[in-house]
Amino acid sequence: MVGGSEVGRAKFLGELGFDPADIVWGQRFGQVGSLVISPQRLLAVSWLAERSGRSFIEVHILGSKKCILTLWNGDPSVLDEIHKHFAERAAKLEESPLAAAAILLQFLLSTLHSAISEIDGRIWELRTQIQREPQSIEFSSLAEKLQRLQAVWLDVDRYSSAVRTGIIGIEALQGIDQRAATELNDYAEQVEHLEQRLQERTHWGADIVNGYATAIAQRQAEQINRLTAVSIIFLPITFITGFFGMNFGWLTALEGSKTAFIGLGLVIPTLTVVGTALWLRRRRLM
Repeated sequence: MVGGSEVGRAKFLGELGFDPADIVWGQRFGQVGSLVISPQRLLAVSWLAERSGRSFIEVHILGSKKCILTLWNGDPSVLDEIHKHFAERAAKLEESPLAAAAILLQFLLSTLHSAISEIDGRIWELRTQIQREPQSIEFSSLAEKLQRLQAVWLDVDRYSSAVRTGIIGIEALQGIDQRAATELNDYAEQVEHLEQRLQERTHWGADIVNGYATAIAQRQAEQINRLTAVSIIFLPITFITGFFGMNFGWLTALEGSKTAFIGLGLVIPTLTVVGTALWLRRRRLM
């Protein structure tokens, strides 16, 4: 079910045999990830990824012995491929509704794994961009992307804990067949693997932010060193200009000749600049 009015969805869900509490729960979006399993039903709040892999969409799964239903808001075509694969297996899943619901959850989870692969590509591009042109990246934008990635990881981490809790002792539930238990345990392992992948990408993102800050700081330090070296080179000239620019009688008389102009105005400043530059180079300060 995608879109439609709340009243229309509630009426349809009621005709399918879902309890009023489940109908209200299924239509309340903005929930944290969860998984509730009993012999009669399966309720889950999970996510699927858009084709671009740039955003996760909350999806609700209501499973009973009669049917399996997904509720979400988004482009219906995103689920076309999942529908196709699920239909190929549906004939052999009719005897185990919980196993069918677990397989559907695994299909939805596969879209998130594909999205993480897209994230890997963008992380690689960011690393290359930082190495080549760190000044072309806005720190605020980079930090915002990292915060979004961390938020997704925290949501999946909480969901992973809920799935592990819901799966504990699943074989002991009355009416749970072996195939359903196996598929649900496999799903729990896949969710845990997804959480670990997101955690790794979060650490990579933090490393990128730290690398970006280091690159910018290094670049600024190099610029400051250049400005300092230029200041040191021209400091003696500034002193000479200030000293010989004073209007004392004996000093102005000394500066009146052409020889004084060449010596004080050309030779001494040139020697000072060359000598200071050689001194800086010898000390590897430039």
